[in-house]
Amino acid sequence: MTPEETRGAIAHLGRRAGFGFTPDQVDRLVPGGYPAAVAHLLDGLGAVDPAVEALTAPTFDTAGYLASRRTEDPAVRKAANRVARDERRALVRWWLLRMHAASNPLHEKLTWLWHDHFATSLAKVQIGELVYLQHGTLHRFGPGRFDHLLNAVARDPAMLLWLDGVENSRDSPNENFGRELMELFTLGHGGHHGGQPYTEADVQAAARALTGWRIDRRNGSTRSVALLHDAGTKTLLGETGPLDLDDVVRLVTRHEACAPHVVARLWSRLARPAGPDDPVVRELAEGYAADLDTTALLRRLLLHPEFLAPATRTGLIKTPVEWVIGSLRSLGLAVPARIDVTLNELGQVPFVPPDVSGWPVNGAWLSTASARTRLEAAQGFARLADLAPLAATSPADRPDAVARVLGVDAWGPATRNALAKVAARPDELLTVALVAPEHLLA
Repeated sequence: MTPEETRGAIAHLGRRAGFGFTPDQVDRLVPGGYPAAVAHLLDGLGAVDPAVEALTAPTFDTAGYLASRRTEDPAVRKAANRVARDERRALVRWWLLRMHAASNPLHEKLTWLWHDHFATSLAKVQIGELVYLQHGTLHRFGPGRFDHLLNAVARDPAMLLWLDGVENSRDSPNENFGRELMELFTLGHGGHHGGQPYTEADVQAAARALTGWRIDRRNGSTRSVALLHDAGTKTLLGETGPLDLDDVVRLVTRHEACAPHVVARLWSRLARPAGPDDPVVRELAEGYAADLDTTALLRRLLLHPEFLAPATRTGLIKTPVEWVIGSLRSLGLAVPARIDVTLNELGQVPFVPPDVSGWPVNGAWLSTASARTRLEAAQGFARLADLAPLAATSPADRPDAVARVLGVDAWGPATRNALAKVAARPDELLTVALVAPEHLLA
């Protein structure tokens, strides 16, 4: 690669495997080359990020909120609901601040991708502390083995509330979690090579195996209650015995459909949309099936030639969170106080996915309403940004200068023409660049 090609590849890496590098970060990584930049990101998965750890964690009065739900005093309930609502808003902001502050953003990006994969919403869970604890689970187990991550998520209190696991007992098996665990989290809708990898009988067996898990309301921990667990013989994915949660995790993660499904999900969020039978997905899944090591998978994925291919470079549209956080990081701006309002209007708020399948990709983010909201946000960012470096550049050079700031490889003819028309006004130039198609590409 030429230095300019290396710069473009590293900027692409920063957008996909993080929330965008600043121009100075790209400059520091270019001399070492692209493979070294990948190694830098992966090394950060096991390191403490001081900028992130310096952020104050949110606080919660979960006990008070739960107690208020048992009172008949409407004033007390109203006050507690208001506090809980403020806690949820603070939790959302806390995660946005982590994404924004991360000096090595891959760990936070991976946590974000697992949150999308194991989509759990505050809208139903309601208790902010439980979703905060789930973030910790995804962050802690996310870079490791997928079966270890799934085992932790299957016991997670927010997940048990979200998919009705707390209502699952031997006398009344609830199939909701067992079904989603196989269909969305591990084996997929249609399965590997087009075949359905599980049956309705498997769903019923999984539901029975997952019975008995309950939440300790005093501390948010979970435990298996023997009297509520179905200890009888079950047959799941071809194995028969007194199966329980650990057995469900073992059987689904060792199934031939699991690795292609999970790899397809990660490839579709980091590279370009693809199914489990995509050639690159099949190739990556072969290695992943052997060890389920997510960090090793990420290394192979980010170094794969197809990750830097033109079709991949233009294969994804930034999600609202990626666009907002990436833009703020590029411009050196702090996270605005009410950015959650903007994200809500754009249709993506952390911890509030639309349903258990997570957020959509690409075309879903290009509605007329979202375009208007992005423009208003871009105008706000431009008002806050330090425009002196752009102003110090000649108008003819400003389109290239703003491309460098935003990590854009090159402007297309239509965008370059639009930027040239407003080049005399750095604020308008930056606004147009922020909403240009080339910047919206992830």
